[in-house]
Amino acid sequence: MVFDWLLVPCDICETLFRGKAKRYKVKLPGSFFKKTICARCNRKIVNKASDEKFDAFFNKTSDKDPERVQRSRSISSKTKQAVWRRDDGRCVECGSNALLEYDHIVPFSKGGSNTERNIQLLCEKCNRSKSNKIK
Repeated sequence: MVFDWLLVPCDICETLFRGKAKRYKVKLPGSFFKKTICARCNRKIVNKASDEKFDAFFNKTSDKDPERVQRSRSISSKTKQAVWRRDDGRCVECGSNALLEYDHIVPFSKGGSNTERNIQLLCEKCNRSKSNKIK
């Protein structure tokens, strides 16, 4: 007995649709069981269209894949304390102690890490002039 108020999730985009709505059962490559998908995802399969969720579902990789691992831009408080002590709470370039910022020596956008060796203290003016260059 199927209730029309019963909501069924699509196995690809996870949107909910009513149990009586048209749903599709599809045998996808690499899966043993048939998947219940919504009309939108069925249309994408038929037309071979794509979007983020659709691509993510079909391009799943392990969490150990280095290209899939999200790097965090935030610097840990432990690293900040160590850098502050090392640089004596002053800008490395000009020696100012006003408007200090933590700066990546090798920019984060160019693969720099958040380790103590790659972080330095710079005042706002020196940090803006450095931008994302490696000095």
